[in-house]
Amino acid sequence: MILKVRTGSHLYGFASRESDTDFLSVFIPHSSELLGLHPVEYRDESTKRPGIQNRNNKNDVDDKSFSLSRFLKLLLRNNPNIIEVLFADKKNILVCEPEARELMDNHAKIVSRVVRDTFTGYAFSQKKKLVVKKERFTSLRKGLDYLEKQIFVHETEKYTGNDIKTAGDIVTRIMNRNYYREISEGEAGKLNSILKYYKGKKQNCESFHKGMDVAMIYRKIKDEYDNYGWRVHTESFHNVGYDTKFAYHLIRLLFEGWQLLSTSRISYPIRGAARKQILKIRNQQASYGELLEMYELWYEKIQSVQSTLREEPDREWANTFLIRVLKESIINEKP
Repeated sequence: MILKVRTGSHLYGFASRESDTDFLSVFIPHSSELLGLHPVEYRDESTKRPGIQNRNNKNDVDDKSFSLSRFLKLLLRNNPNIIEVLFADKKNILVCEPEARELMDNHAKIVSRVVRDTFTGYAFSQKKKLVVKKERFTSLRKGLDYLEKQIFVHETEKYTGNDIKTAGDIVTRIMNRNYYREISEGEAGKLNSILKYYKGKKQNCESFHKGMDVAMIYRKIKDEYDNYGWRVHTESFHNVGYDTKFAYHLIRLLFEGWQLLSTSRISYPIRGAARKQILKIRNQQASYGELLEMYELWYEKIQSVQSTLREEPDREWANTFLIRVLKESIINEKP
């Protein structure tokens, strides 16, 4: 291992008692791992089990390690999640061997104006996920409300027996699969206009049409609503309409990109106007509209800033550095 950095909220300066811990490490593979049929480029020693669909807690550790070759390739792409490591503050650097220090000292050869695209690209993809997720989830709830408050309430007027007295009774029978009624053309059209980005379990765009079983439709929408993902079931989503941890990375990414273009480096922990805005988001004090306004403000700033960064990374220097370090490692390798 030549580099180990504590990243995430600890690096950015927003860690709380409930924050998990993130590490990113760089290693030089043993010659057998480097030259054999199965080169080792990546290791994941995170404690969180794969497939667990919830947020990391304070006991979880994200611990990812990259071979020097893979790490350098990601750096040359100006990958936002990787390039931040070059500017880690001392308290978050746990291991830093001479090879890693040489990389950090030569960040000017690696960081380029490409960051304008990579940081805005990452931020835009985060924003799109946030907006689409919110609109999909909200429309699912509206779709259920339409079925319950319009169709099912109206349906109860047709029944005089003791088995159905309220719309809730119909929902109960639907879930017990003891109810059948076909949806009309008008009802299907209204429901389709309410649902946004509805895909269903098979992830194919789907719409409902005349003659389909209302109970089946209700169960499909309810199932997607209940299993939509843990981000929409966070306290912050219910309070302000978005997941704050997911959202603050929008502002962080744009700020970091702007700072790189403006000053040729990122200063950690994050300070100034960006810090105040991120804290407002994390403390659930920024509305959904304010969040999007912050995003637009930083997006304009990163697009308009003039930069003295190089046009492209110095790949020739990086290649020479990599070859030299790997050669020395193999020559000096102990049996």
